[in-house]
Amino acid sequence: MQVTSESDPSATSRRTAADRFLALRQELWRRLPRRLGRIVPPDFIGYAILNLFTFLVDMAVLTLTFRGLHAPYPVATTIGYGTALVLSYLLNRWLNFHSRAPVGPQTVRYAFVVLVNYFVLLQGVGTGLEHLGVQFQLSRLIAAVCEGLWTYAGMRWIVFRGDTRPVRATATVASAPAALAAGGAPDGTEPDRVSLRN
Repeated sequence: MQVTSESDPSATSRRTAADRFLALRQELWRRLPRRLGRIVPPDFIGYAILNLFTFLVDMAVLTLTFRGLHAPYPVATTIGYGTALVLSYLLNRWLNFHSRAPVGPQTVRYAFVVLVNYFVLLQGVGTGLEHLGVQFQLSRLIAAVCEGLWTYAGMRWIVFRGDTRPVRATATVASAPAALAAGGAPDGTEPDRVSLRN
């Protein structure tokens, strides 16, 4: 654990983007209702934030490519979707799962997750529901929810399985009791929500 003096004004400035994202993720997680917090892990909150951002990037790229560059719709959706997939992997690796493992094996595992996502969920569930008479936008929404849950599970238990590193802590010794009282741990690790709230 890295311990800094309270009088060290540079402690805050040394926090990385990953540290700041982790702090935001933890704060949002701590604000969840008790029962929901027991079910939803903190990295799911981080995943939701990052994937909302990459979805917006997807839509922006789609709009630019389809409306601005007049590319065919299938080409525009593929470019937007591909951009979002790559960005989601990189941001989740860096900010949410804090992985330092080699990129090669992770990329292969991520490709597997994406292929299942595309063929089984996006095409299989979405198209299947539409063929069964479900309204096409509702079919796409249901497929998107399945896709999001599968991609999170795939990232947590397949892509980044055991590859994550402990988060570097920057805390003061004097602030440790306050951090515990606020639901955090003095060493920057994620606390056991159940034990803190009981």
